[in-house]
Formats: sequence, structure tokens, C-alpha cells
Amino acid sequence: MNWMLNKKRTLFFKLFVSFLAIISLFCLFYILIYYVFKTSLQEEIVQNSHNETKNTAERFSNHMEQIQIMLFQMYNNQNLVAFNRQLQRVGLEQADYLKAKNVMMDIRGYVYNSLFLLEDVIVHFPKEHFAFGKSGSGSSDYMFNTSYQSDTYPLVHWETLADQPHTFLISPSTSFHMNAGSPESRRLLPYTFKKPGTAYQIIAMVDIEKAVESFFGTTAGHTLTITDDHSNILYHSGSTAEEEATPVFQNGATALKENGRYYFKTEAADGLTYITSLADTRIADQLQRLTGYMVLIFVFSLLAATLVSLYLSRRLHTPVKHMLSSLLDRTSRYEAGDVRARDSRIWEYDLIQSRIEDLKQEKDTIVDKLNRQNAILTNYSYMNQLKNINTDLSEWNDFLADGGSYQIVYYDIRFRISEVGSMPLDRERAVRHLLDYIHLQTKEMFHANHTFQMEKNEIVSILKGASTVQLQALLEQLKASLDEESHYYVVTICTLPAMNQPTKFSETYQQLRGLASEARLLEETQLISEVRPLPDLDQPLLKRGREFDQALHSLEEDTCMEWIRLAFAQFVKKEASVLQFRQLALAITNHIIEVMDQHLSYKRTDTSLHEWKSMLLDCHSQEDYEIVFKHIINSSIAIMQDSGHPVVEEPTIAVFYEIINSHYMEDISLEYLSEKLNLSTTYLSVYIKDKTGINFSEHLQKIRMRKACELLATTNWTINEISVRVGYQNITSFNRIFKKTTGISPGTFRKQHLMDIHHQQKHVD
Repeated sequence: MNWMLNKKRTLFFKLFVSFLAIISLFCLFYILIYYVFKTSLQEEIVQNSHNETKNTAERFSNHMEQIQIMLFQMYNNQNLVAFNRQLQRVGLEQADYLKAKNVMMDIRGYVYNSLFLLEDVIVHFPKEHFAFGKSGSGSSDYMFNTSYQSDTYPLVHWETLADQPHTFLISPSTSFHMNAGSPESRRLLPYTFKKPGTAYQIIAMVDIEKAVESFFGTTAGHTLTITDDHSNILYHSGSTAEEEATPVFQNGATALKENGRYYFKTEAADGLTYITSLADTRIADQLQRLTGYMVLIFVFSLLAATLVSLYLSRRLHTPVKHMLSSLLDRTSRYEAGDVRARDSRIWEYDLIQSRIEDLKQEKDTIVDKLNRQNAILTNYSYMNQLKNINTDLSEWNDFLADGGSYQIVYYDIRFRISEVGSMPLDRERAVRHLLDYIHLQTKEMFHANHTFQMEKNEIVSILKGASTVQLQALLEQLKASLDEESHYYVVTICTLPAMNQPTKFSETYQQLRGLASEARLLEETQLISEVRPLPDLDQPLLKRGREFDQALHSLEEDTCMEWIRLAFAQFVKKEASVLQFRQLALAITNHIIEVMDQHLSYKRTDTSLHEWKSMLLDCHSQEDYEIVFKHIINSSIAIMQDSGHPVVEEPTIAVFYEIINSHYMEDISLEYLSEKLNLSTTYLSVYIKDKTGINFSEHLQKIRMRKACELLATTNWTINEISVRVGYQNITSFNRIFKKTTGISPGTFRKQHLMDIHHQQKHVD
């Protein structure tokens, strides 16, 4: 009985029971998650299939657009135009075939370009009964009844097609025999272009099977159907029976289940409709296989976790047992339970506790000694000793080429604006002294090393033969020293695993810069060695922007600053990166500029915006941002007060602005506004144009585009999500209006914004 009681108090028993409790909790959690996961898996598979249909439609649409551009360029080819004039003037016998040969060379360039997925491009002159393509020229009869022979598209079809009024025409795909009587055939999709009244037509033979394999795939049981705007089937990847059984979708429907299959429809911007189908038995089979796999994984995981718990419990217990034996100088007392228990319920720890007091005293002595020492970088006399250290940057390439693995340590130095003391050196000299100090400390621990400055605020060290323990000791030592200067600057130190290839230096350097941009907004030195997932942050201008606008309109400086403090506090709480903080700050600043411009008859904010953005790029703590925004809010309020225009608009216009700023994402109309304002639609339209200078639809579009730019710059949402959030259910309409307003596409706008931020950050002192 005593033996059992003693065992219950042992570290091994308590560890093992704790592990089992955690395993049991995870088992319950696993079962719950699996239940929820299984119930929603079918919807997930259906949604993924729907997304695959949309992606396929987008890829096909882009490809058809490229072919359309190619056809237009070929149609206006100078050699082809000149050859056509000769045919019309002197006839087929006396025409200069050298120009036709040059056109054929261009055709081969398009056909042999794998991006176009073309079998051939044919230039056809119906009246002259003449045609040529990639393989040469000949009669129309030879081209369409021998080289590209098809029962569906004989020669008479192409001659009749030349008299039709269309410009671009996509015909249904069919099998073409490459030579009459030959068993070799390919399924091609004809894409025809001609202008009405002209003498020739251009036919692009698209290899539809290759296109489907590239853009859709060859998954068994998963079919694809392409129809034109008249519901004519252009292509179907299944059997003829399946093609005839393709269901009819109701108006607005994009998915349905019929005859044991799921069907998904997407209408592309080019007018074509893409329908995919998937047998529901595949979903059932996936669920059944998943259930079997999950049961096996659960049983195996439970058994493995129990064995690992037993192993870890013994492994954690054994060193403690040996430590006790060493402390007591006698194992028998440990085994017999002769150690007197103290306050802890784990009696092994009770004995360790009796030795900790001595360690605490030693620690206090060391801390007092360190506190009495001056900070290294503020000790000017010590800096004078460091100034004699020189680093020969011309040797670093030879240094890497010597062979062996090397480690790169990246230092990102960010100077603060909220200094509590005065630096004896300017920033350029301070970075140089930091370089010398890092070089000195690195040289003491690593014989083979090289330290140099990359940019104005970047230092890089290359170390050879650095063990993990040595590197960690160096970084901890540097962190302790640099933290004492955190009121002057904040340093982020980034490392990656060692490498053997000198050519990878540039790539690794860029990766380290990316790690630095993921640093948290802390007022201390940070050591980063791996990528962290950035938090998904709510944008305060989207959730509570109306409160900020009201405070800014009312010229309430304290309320504006309190709103900004709360916004930054939320980002601090969620551990946002320095890049996310900078994006938030720039979004708020741009919003302030927009509010100011609404109330000024002329723009006085261009110079201020440039100055404010430069100040924001120099902020590296929450305190820094608050200081800069206090200046920005104070300046913006002063500008609006001195503008000579009232900040508050007329009551009707004020309500109008409030409604469209709050409901711009909805399908609001002038009729809706007139009902809310109790005015006639005609009078309200004229009143808005007279008081603001632009009509209702222009106001709504301006607000939606401004919000879209803000979301593209400050979130990771997809363009489709942003389109819906700003009131456009049709992403094609959104892309068209955005490009018309800004001159570039939404994707290009997002890329340019990120490049501008990195460019400004690189050139700031």
C-alpha cells in the first residue's frame, strides 16, 4: 500500500497520467472535428468543383482572347495586306508569292509557340480558290478536302462562311483528317476572323484536346462542355449520349444535380459558357475512403501517443532520478523514499527547490554587475576604439568561394523618432559604429567571418563553421547589448539555416529581408529564424470608419487620436507585422486626405501627403505612430479650419453623403435615396449635381473605387471578394470600371502598391 502511495507521488506517474489526460482530450476533440468535417465535406467537394469550373472558364477566356489578338494582328499583317492587293490587281498567276512566304513564316511562329496550342493558321482567299498555312500554299480544295478533311466542314462550308456578316466566329469542334484517307485525325476547334466585304478570311485551328488537358485536366469521370451564346455545343469531353443529356440550367442557377451527376456552369467574359459534371458516386467513394483512413489514423495515433507518452515520461523521469542520486550521494535513500517532502506534491522537485536559493543569489550578483556597466554603443570612448576596425568588402566573394557551409545573419536597423536622449553621432555614423561593434563581437567567436553594410540601415554577417549553440550565444549577447539602446533604434536580427552554395546569397538575402518585414512592433531586439503566419486583421476603416469620419468632420482632435490609438492597439494585440502597421498607417493617412479634399475648393494636401508619408516610414513603435498622427490630425484640422469653406455641408447633402458612405456596398439607387430624403427623383438628381458638381452615379462609383483601392492595399482578400464587398456582384464589370477609373487592373494596382511601399522603405534614412 505504501509502495502505491509513493508511486503516485513520483514524477514519472504524474507525467504519464498527464499525458494520458491530454491524449483523451485530443481524442474527444478529434472525434468532434471529424464529425463536423464529415458533415461539411460534401459541400466542400461541390464548392471545389465549382471553383475548378470558374478557373477553367477564366483560363479558356484568357486563351481565346490571346488567339483573337493574334488573328487581328495576322489579318493586318503588312505582307498579307500587300499580297491581297496584288491578287485583286494582277491575279493569282502574277502575284508576288514572296510576301505570302513571309506570312507563312509568321504563321509558323504562332503555330510552333506552345502557348497558343494551335495546329495551324490558314489564310483563305475564297474567290481565288487559294489558301496557305504553316505547311505551304495550294488550292482551297486541297487545303480543306485533303490537308484538313472533315465531313462537318467541307470546302463549301468555308466558301459559304466567307459571305457571312460576322467578324469573329468560333465553330463547334470536330475531327479533322490530316490527309484524306489517312487514319490520323485530330479534334480541332476552328476560330475564324474576317471583316465584312474583304477578300480573305483567317482560320485558327485550335488543338482543343491539348487546351482542355492544359486548362481543365484529364480527371476520369469529370467532363467539360463548352457552349456559345446561342447554346450551341462547341466541345464536349464525354460521350455523345452525355453531350445530349446535358441539363438546362434555370435563370441565374450555376449548379444542379440531375441523373446522378453534379453539374456546374460558369459564363465567361467572352460570351462562352463552361459546364462541368461530376458523378455523385465519386463523392460517396471519397467519403467512404476518408472514413476508413480516419479510423486507421485514429487507432494508430492513439496507440503511438500512448507509447510515446510512456517513453517520454521515463525519459523525463530518469535524469531527475540521476540528479537526485548525485545530490544525495546515495541512490538507496531515493529508492526507499527517505527524502523529506516539502511544499510540492512532486517530491523530486522538493529536493531541487532546496538548491535554487543559492542559484538565485548568484543570479542577483550577476545582474547587479551588468547594470553597473555602461551601454556599449553610448560609450563614446569605446566607440573610438572600434573605429579602427575595417572590413574589406572586396574579399567577400572569395570568402564564399573557399567552399564549405556558411551562415548569413541579417541586421535591420530602424531608428526611432521618439528619442529620450541625444545620440552623439548621426544615423550614418551610428550604423557604421554598429557595423564595427558587430564585427568585433563576431570575430571573437568565429575565426572565419565577414561583416559589411548592404543598405543604409542593413548589416550582413557571413559566418563559416558556425554551430547552432555558438550562433545562438552570439545573438543573445548582441540582443542584450542592443536592447540597452532601444530608445534610439530597434534592431531585427534574422537568420536562416546554413547553406553550401555561394550563388544562393542574393536569394537568401531577399528571404532575410522578407523575414524582417514580418517582425512584430516591439521596442526590443527581435531574433527571427523562420517565417511566421501573419494574422488576418480586420481593417478599422471598414468596421468603424464612420466614427472616425464624424470626429474628423467635427474637428475633434482628441476623439480622432483616441480612435487611432484603439486601431493600433488592436494590431498590437494581434501581433501584426511592421509591414501591416505601415499599411494601416498609410490607409488612415490617405483617408484623412480624402476627407480634406471633400471640403477644400482646391487641393492643398499634396505636399502634406508626401511629408506625412515620409514621417510614417520612420515610425517603428506604437509611440512613434501616435506622435506622427498627432501632428497629422492637428495639421489637417488646421487646414480645414483655414480653408474658408464650412466643414459641415447642407443638411440634405450631409444625409446624402452619410447614406452612400454607409450603404455603398448595397444595390442602392436614386429612387431609394429619394424615398429616404422624401424628395422627387428628378429634383434630387438636379440638386445633387448642382451642390456637388457631379451626379449620383459618379458619387457612388467614386466611393466604391476608393474603397476598392483601400482594400487592395490593406488586405489579402481576393479580387472577387473585394468586388462583392464594394457592391459589384459581377467581377467583369468591376474589373472594367476599375481599369477605366485608375488606368490599370486591380491586380496590377495591388502589385504596384506593394512595390511602392518596399521602394519607400528602402530609400528612407
